[in-house]
Amino acid sequence: MTTEEIITELERAWNAGDGPAWAACFAEDADFVDVLGRIQRGRATIARESQNIFDTIYRGSRLEIRQVSSRPLGGGFDLVHTATRLSIPAGPLAGEARAVQTKLVRDGEIVAFHNTIRGDIAEFADHDAELAARSPQEWDS
Repeated sequence: MTTEEIITELERAWNAGDGPAWAACFAEDADFVDVLGRIQRGRATIARESQNIFDTIYRGSRLEIRQVSSRPLGGGFDLVHTATRLSIPAGPLAGEARAVQTKLVRDGEIVAFHNTIRGDIAEFADHDAELAARSPQEWDS
């Protein structure tokens, strides 16, 4: 798959709540660091853990993925950055979450994926006004 096809399939699989389809974009031995910092190793683990969240906290959620950048690293590897907007209809996380991801893609599969929720640095730093003035706020940045 091309990088664009991977992104399209990830978005489709998420919106269908389909953990195995989400994981099919990953290499068999892929590493996935989720938003909680947990390292999930292997496609089977990624499928299982994804299905768990699709069936619970992210049930009925809608994901939009936008490629921010991509560049070849050599040896068949591409470094890809994406930004996501996740709309969660109900539950403890109801609302909208934005995140950025770093993906290492080889031969049409994700071999490494790191997901980070975007937050406000001023809030993170106990409402520091100086940091707030310097912090990018849009998902387009």
